[in-house]
Amino acid sequence: MASRNKIVTTVIILLLLSVLFSGCTGENNIAPAPESTQKEAVDVLSQKVTQSSKEENIPEISIASFSSIYLHDNLDNKDQTTYNISEKYYAAYNLSIKNNGSNGLEFKLNDLRLHDGDRINTTALEPYGILDVLRDLENENKLQDTTLLPGQSLNGTVAFRVNSLYNESFLLMYNKTPVTSASFEKSIEALRTAEKFNYSVALGVPPYTNCNERGGENGSYEPKFDDNCNAFANWVNRSIFETFQKSDVERMRRSPPDNIPQTKMVYALRVIPEKNISMFPVTTREFSSNLLVIDDTGKEMINTFRIAGVAVLSNQTYTLFKPRWKLIMPRMNFSSVSVVKISFEGTYGWPMGQRLSFVNQDVILDDNLNIIAVRYNPDQFVS
Repeated sequence: MASRNKIVTTVIILLLLSVLFSGCTGENNIAPAPESTQKEAVDVLSQKVTQSSKEENIPEISIASFSSIYLHDNLDNKDQTTYNISEKYYAAYNLSIKNNGSNGLEFKLNDLRLHDGDRINTTALEPYGILDVLRDLENENKLQDTTLLPGQSLNGTVAFRVNSLYNESFLLMYNKTPVTSASFEKSIEALRTAEKFNYSVALGVPPYTNCNERGGENGSYEPKFDDNCNAFANWVNRSIFETFQKSDVERMRRSPPDNIPQTKMVYALRVIPEKNISMFPVTTREFSSNLLVIDDTGKEMINTFRIAGVAVLSNQTYTLFKPRWKLIMPRMNFSSVSVVKISFEGTYGWPMGQRLSFVNQDVILDDNLNIIAVRYNPDQFVS
């Protein structure tokens, strides 16, 4: 009886081993994965496909130049002069946008946003023809919705209403992707350096010309601001702009209500980083020259005959070239520079007695943020 039980036990063990080994080695007998495991695998695959699709359809965006602009005036919607000052700030970006994917890409302007605290929508700049910075922006291609084929790229400008002149809180984004670069951070440093510089050191002229000095060469370090004698700007930095801004607004608000003067001001900055450039004069007419600055692709960055002087740094000393009839200066090449443009308008007074002060400057900074060249041109009028 015991022998028979032993035989039965042995048979059962052999049958169990057979089933076990067939489950481990047989291709058609693999136990199905639990339903939760299958779902996880599908979800992971779906996420990878979606992520790959999204990555392929995100454009490569780089910042070619950045502009920061301040405007104010005391004209309401009926063009009547009031005590109320309307202040506006803009940030404008010239962008290079490229489709690196293998499929067509729909670029949507509304997906391009600037965060300055709260989200700000795109807007349009007002034209100011005599100011270089705003004229350049006005002439550039404006970004709009478009389809980019694989490998295709475009350049264009977009402007945003913001709450101040440039600062670190500005964050440009396309959809949910930040548009940042090391060159943009250096652009902000270049703007700060250009705004703090005392241009009298390079240009040999004080910052102001008072009414009795207009048309002369001496100028003044102390401006006169009153209704009988107005100061004009010879050159401009942040301090000079703020002096005009404060004085004009305070004087306007002290005026009697039946004789309110108009105040209008523009302060515009633009920076183009990391360029290899050549700077030289080009004779355009028999008795005048244009200052021409081109980058290493041949693109014009500066081309103007409006020149009061050009100062160039050499051996820690500035040499000033004044055009007189022609701008006599050698061709100069600079590597890895930032070009900062500064434009200013300060209009104050009444229709038959307005001070109109305009300044356009071009500032070139080397890789160490030393100011190595300055072009300036003030225009001073009384209506």
